[in-house]
Amino acid sequence: MIRLANAVFTISTILVFGQFFVPDHVVAQTRVMVHVIDGDSGVPIENTNVIMLRTDVIRRTDRHGIASIFLSDTAKVAISHVSFRDTTILLTPSVTSVYVTLYPRELPAVAIYAGEPFNKKAAKGVNRISLPVLTAVPSFLGEPDILKGLTFLPGVSEGREGYSHLFVRGGDQDQNQMLLDGATLFNVNHFGGFISMFHPEMIDGVDFYKNYWPSRFGGRLSSVLDIKTKEGNYKEHHQSFQFGLIAPKFNISGPLIRNKLSYQIGMRRTLADLITEPIAKKIRNGNQIGDIGSLLSQDMTLRLDGRLGIKQHLALSALLGRDKYAFLERKPPYNQLMEDWYRIKNDLLTLNYSRQLGMGTTLNAHASYSAYRHAYADYSYSHDGMMDSGSEGSLMETASMLGNGVTSMKFNVHGKTQIDAAWEWNYGIESERLDFSIYKRRQATRIDGVMHNSNEALQMNAVMNTAVASDISYTPDRRFHVNTGIRLSTYAFEGYQALLAEPKILLTYVADEKSTVNAAFNFQRQSTMLLGFIDDIGRFREFYIANDGNSPIASSKQWSIGYFRNAIGMLDNISLELFYKDMSDVVKFVPSIDFESDVLDYADFLHSNGHMRAYGLEVFIQKTLGKWHGSLSYTYAHSKSRFPTLNESRWFNSDFDFRNSLNALAMYSFGRGYRLAGSWTYKTGRPFTLPTSRVAIEDWRTGFLLINDLNNRRMPAFHRLDMNIERRWTKASGNKKWFAVGVYNIYNRVNPFFARPSETPGQLEVVGMFPIMPFFNFGFEL
Repeated sequence: MIRLANAVFTISTILVFGQFFVPDHVVAQTRVMVHVIDGDSGVPIENTNVIMLRTDVIRRTDRHGIASIFLSDTAKVAISHVSFRDTTILLTPSVTSVYVTLYPRELPAVAIYAGEPFNKKAAKGVNRISLPVLTAVPSFLGEPDILKGLTFLPGVSEGREGYSHLFVRGGDQDQNQMLLDGATLFNVNHFGGFISMFHPEMIDGVDFYKNYWPSRFGGRLSSVLDIKTKEGNYKEHHQSFQFGLIAPKFNISGPLIRNKLSYQIGMRRTLADLITEPIAKKIRNGNQIGDIGSLLSQDMTLRLDGRLGIKQHLALSALLGRDKYAFLERKPPYNQLMEDWYRIKNDLLTLNYSRQLGMGTTLNAHASYSAYRHAYADYSYSHDGMMDSGSEGSLMETASMLGNGVTSMKFNVHGKTQIDAAWEWNYGIESERLDFSIYKRRQATRIDGVMHNSNEALQMNAVMNTAVASDISYTPDRRFHVNTGIRLSTYAFEGYQALLAEPKILLTYVADEKSTVNAAFNFQRQSTMLLGFIDDIGRFREFYIANDGNSPIASSKQWSIGYFRNAIGMLDNISLELFYKDMSDVVKFVPSIDFESDVLDYADFLHSNGHMRAYGLEVFIQKTLGKWHGSLSYTYAHSKSRFPTLNESRWFNSDFDFRNSLNALAMYSFGRGYRLAGSWTYKTGRPFTLPTSRVAIEDWRTGFLLINDLNNRRMPAFHRLDMNIERRWTKASGNKKWFAVGVYNIYNRVNPFFARPSETPGQLEVVGMFPIMPFFNFGFEL
């Protein structure tokens, strides 16, 4: 930790003294803090353009609605945001702080799906995703999901049908850092991955990084997804309700103390269990023969915001997610009962405090607790006269469970200082404790009283990550911009310690007002590991664990270059990006047929010192303004792996090598609040492994299967068309109403959930999951 502090002190000294090397006329300017607020709700407006009309210099407000500008004389300043009415103010150097109120722009027939100018995003390396786009994408049974909306960006794939996992630029799903109000998340899916736990109405913004991200983020190899919940309304109470096929939901917001304390609450809950659970209860009690599946999914998101003063803000947010699934089957003639069940539990609590110190400095303090638990179990009860004891009417009852838990406790302080018009410094320190557990329990009981119990557990407690981070942003002129930084962290578990450095740099050149080119290098480290596999019925099973020091900590080097342009004819945005990613010391978990026992003994089935390479091309075309909205994204990404102990140390296609991906989205707004939307998705089938030969063994009917090459086959290609039409309108009272109807998988494509060899040699039997399905939803505000 002393070495880390010395390193940060050195960087800080360079930055502070660096301000003396900027031009004199820049240093002599006066700083003015511009605060922008929504006039209807009192909520700060992020990403507002603050434009110096004389010089065309643009600053954008941060998440607290604050932008720092520099004046040497009286100047006109324009304040603009795509969703609000523009205004112009006159500022003088004698003013150090000004508050500007904007009011929403009425756009009944014209939809806007973009925020800041597209080419300007390259200066930050961030994709700031428009929530109207994320929620307008036709979704599974009409339930918007921000994670599935992200898959319409180039370089991002959802992986397997139904799952909300993200695979970014040839990386695995665990290589993405997911944060909700700064707290660490691991598995964010409800059961089966149909939808994620993020309630769309509770989300204020989604920042997605895939080529360069600030040094305050770290510990993952592929991307960062920074999700922020929405502040409550400080002036009026609002309630909204929505009903659909998956789950009804409601959202309430308003002031507890007007202009000082606000709340926001969102809840969802499936209703299928109200019908299926009574049937399941009869099967359990032996009153009914048959089978039934029962599912309960629910989540609640809460946020409280307090304005402690003009320059202080405190926010408390929480997320509670629960899933319970059970499949029961009671068979004649021996009264046999079999039950499989699955549980997921997510708890999250965050506290964020921000304070503006003046002199262009803002400090943010964060504390969070996050806990993830899941467990698979199966239970069987048989009344069978054919048991080994030979006694008629003997009874056997067995129960087994395999589970995983991860707990995170995190504390950090980050700051930003706008030193002058050319220099900005971001810095911070963070400490996170992680606790991991994997456990297996089994119990077997016979009617004669013989009982067999076994409990096994693997614990990794007090895994510590402590880090300091520093970033410099330098803009010497209107065309050239440099972002560079480093994150230094120590990883410690029991007697093992490692010092991890994560340097990075982003260079941006603005060719003209509509064109930007950037080049980035990012070096990342990751200490968590995923024990992931597909079980015998095609379900993806995932268990998280930390590096125990027996293998090196994984690293990733990524180079990328991109071209971004606004307004080419009918098109508003176009981008072209190339990337190359080189990952070292990655691991791969390959269990045997007894995969549940292998998870506990993972060290015997974990292949380490792996090497992965991914490279690709990303193209994105978008129309964002007017009645027609459309986007087309194409990704070519080739990901391959090599392990010393697998495939005779030869390269093979990675599990998530989807190669070609194409996403098309079109929306048309017409009439009084109507919108027709359609989306089409295509991606190359993912690789998987099939036995290549069979060795006959005497008295063994199936023989012994041999595998010569890993991932030697590909699933059939995935493609699907979804459409919906919705209407939103405002009543005379000012409250809104809406309804939507649509169809998922219109042409009833059997997309592979998993595949296995068919009875016909050389052919695959493809098992799908979701056929064509109509859906609807409707909602209203009170």
